Amino acid sequence: MNIQIIEKVIDVFNRYGDGLRFQIERFEEVLNDEAPDMMDECYLVVLGMKMGVFEAIIFDEDFEISRYVRYLCEFASLSEEEALFMVSVFSQVIDEIGYYFEIPDVEEFLKTAYQQNNDSHLYVLARTYFLGFGIKQDYEKAFEIFSYLYQHGYHECCYYIGYMYEHGYGVEQDIAQAFNYYKQNVDSLSALRLGLFYMYGRYVTQDDQKAIQYLSQSQQKEAYLYKGILLEKQREYSEAFQSYLLGAKHFQKECMYKVGLLLKLGIGVDLDLKEAMHYFIYGYYLLQEDCAYELAMIYFDGIVVDKNQKKALDYLHQSARLNSYDACLLLSQLYELGRYVEKNHRFALSYYQQAQIIRKEKEREYEII
Repeated sequence: MNIQIIEKVIDVFNRYGDGLRFQIERFEEVLNDEAPDMMDECYLVVLGMKMGVFEAIIFDEDFEISRYVRYLCEFASLSEEEALFMVSVFSQVIDEIGYYFEIPDVEEFLKTAYQQNNDSHLYVLARTYFLGFGIKQDYEKAFEIFSYLYQHGYHECCYYIGYMYEHGYGVEQDIAQAFNYYKQNVDSLSALRLGLFYMYGRYVTQDDQKAIQYLSQSQQKEAYLYKGILLEKQREYSEAFQSYLLGAKHFQKECMYKVGLLLKLGIGVDLDLKEAMHYFIYGYYLLQEDCAYELAMIYFDGIVVDKNQKKALDYLHQSARLNSYDACLLLSQLYELGRYVEKNHRFALSYYQQAQIIRKEKEREYEII
C-alpha cells in the first residue's frame, strides 16, 4: 500500500474542507476520484472514517498506535498491516492539519477537584495544562498542580516536575532538582530520561552501563531503541536485536528499520530477507525514510520479490521526499548518469545538495529532546 494517500486525503480536505469527512458517501466519491490508482488505500481510509477511528485519534490525549492496531485487528477483522496503515495515515493527516479544540469549563473542573481532594482528577488536569491538550498550554499552572500533588504524596507526578525543572518550563531551570525528582520515582518515563542522561553524558558523566540499566527499567518504545543502540555499540548484536524487536512490536519506526536491517544482514539474528521486508514495509507505513530506501533496493535487486524498476523508483523518490540521505545520493547519481531515469543535471545537483543537508542533520541524530 502507498503512503502517498496521506497527501491525497489532505488535498481533499484543503479543497472541500475537512468537514467533508462527515459526509461519508461524498468523501468516498471525492477521494476515489483523487486517487483512482489507490483503491485499497481509499477503502481503508473510508472504513476508518466510518468506524470513527479518525475522530477517536483527534481526541485521544494518550494516542498510542499499538492500542489502535490491536483494537482494529480484534473488532474490525483487519490484518495487522491494514490496521497499522490506517492508523498511521490518520495520525499523519491529523498532525499535518493540526486540529485544535477547547475543553469547556476547565477552571470549574479544577476548582471542584481541589475542593474534593480528588488527586486523580487533578493529575489529569495537570497533564492537560502540561500538554496543552484541549486547552492553552500553561506550564506554570501545570507546575503548580503537580507540586500540590507531590506535597500530598502523589509521586506519579515526579517525572513531570523533573521535566519542567530540566527545561525551565513554568519554573526556573534547575538540573539538580530535575535529577532529584526523576530519581525519587523511577517510573517508565523517568527511567527513559535518566537513561538518556547517562547515554549522552548530559548533566552527568557519560556511562553506557548506567544508561542501559535505566533504559531497561523503561517500557517507553523509545527506550528500546536507545538501549539497542548502546548494545550495538558494545557489539552485543543478539541483545540489540531483541531490544529493537520489542520497540518494533510497539511500532517504533526506527526500531522497525533496525530490525529489518539486522535481518537483512544476518547480524544478531539468522538472515531472513523476507522477514526483513516485512519490517521495512511497516517502517515505511510509519514514514521511516530508510525503510522506503530499503524497499527500493529490494525491488531493484529482485531477490525477495520480482524485479520491478517502476516500484523501485517510486519507493526511491518517496524515500528522498522523506529525507533519506542514501536515497538522495543515489538519485543524484542516477540523474547524473541517466540510469533508470532521463538524464537531468539540475535534478542531480538538487538531490546532491539535499543529501548534504541531510548528512549534517544526521550528525545530530538521537540527541536528547
